[in-house]
Amino acid sequence: KHAEDNKTESARVPVKGRHPPPHCIGAAVSETDDPAGPYTPAPDLLACHLDQGGAIDAQPFRDTDGTLWIAYKIDGNNIGHGGSCGNTVAPIMPTPIKLQRMKPDGLTKDGEEITILDRIESDGPLVEAPVLAKSPEGIYFLFYSSGCTRAPTYDLKYATAETITGPYVRAAKPLLKTGTYGLLAPGSADILADGNGGFDMVFHARVRAPQGGVRAMFTTKLRFEGREVRMVRANSTLEDDE
Repeated sequence: KHAEDNKTESARVPVKGRHPPPHCIGAAVSETDDPAGPYTPAPDLLACHLDQGGAIDAQPFRDTDGTLWIAYKIDGNNIGHGGSCGNTVAPIMPTPIKLQRMKPDGLTKDGEEITILDRIESDGPLVEAPVLAKSPEGIYFLFYSSGCTRAPTYDLKYATAETITGPYVRAAKPLLKTGTYGLLAPGSADILADGNGGFDMVFHARVRAPQGGVRAMFTTKLRFEGREVRMVRANSTLEDDE
C-alpha cells in the first residue's frame, strides 16, 4: 500500500520460544516503485498482544478521505483450552477484531486501537480475517470469517456501520457457507474496487485434490444494496443456497 512516497506491507512475525507460537504484526518499507521490493523491516511492530494470543490477519484500508486504517484479529484461540480451532472448551477466549488508525507514513499508529467486533456463541471458536469496504452510498462493510477453517463450519459473514469505527450491525445470515454453490468451508476474503463502481472479491474454500483436501481460490463480483451485499456473476445476482 502506498504511504506518501513509500510502500508499506503488513506481515505476521512469529515469536520464538512459545508453542503454539504467537504472531505479531509488523511492516516493511520499500523506497522503490516495484511491488517486489526490496523491503526493509520497520523497527517497531504494529501489534502483538502476546498475553491475549498474538495478532494476525492484518488488512489495510484507505478511506475515501485518505485516512489509512489497519484491521486485524487478536488470536485468542491460540491460547484457548481445546476443541475446534483450539477454542470451544470453556473458558472460551475472545478473538476481537481491532481497528487501528495510522498516520500518513503508514507506519506510525495514530491513537489507540478499538474493538469493532468480537465472537459470539454462534460464531463458534473465533472471528478472523477482517476486510473493510465502503459502498458507493457510504456504508462501511466489515467482512469476516467465523467457525474453524479446518471444518465445514467456516464461513464468510459481514456487518455494516455508518462510520468506520462502528457500531457494526451483523447481517442476518452469512454471505457464504458450506453448501453455498457447492463450496466447502468458504472464507478469508479480500475485496477490491474495480474502478468502474463495482467490487471484486477473492476468497478460499476447501476442495479435494490428489494430495488431499486443499484450499483453492475463487473470485466473484459484489454489488452493494443499502446494508446488504450480493454476489454477481454474468450480470445476474446469485442467491445463497438455503
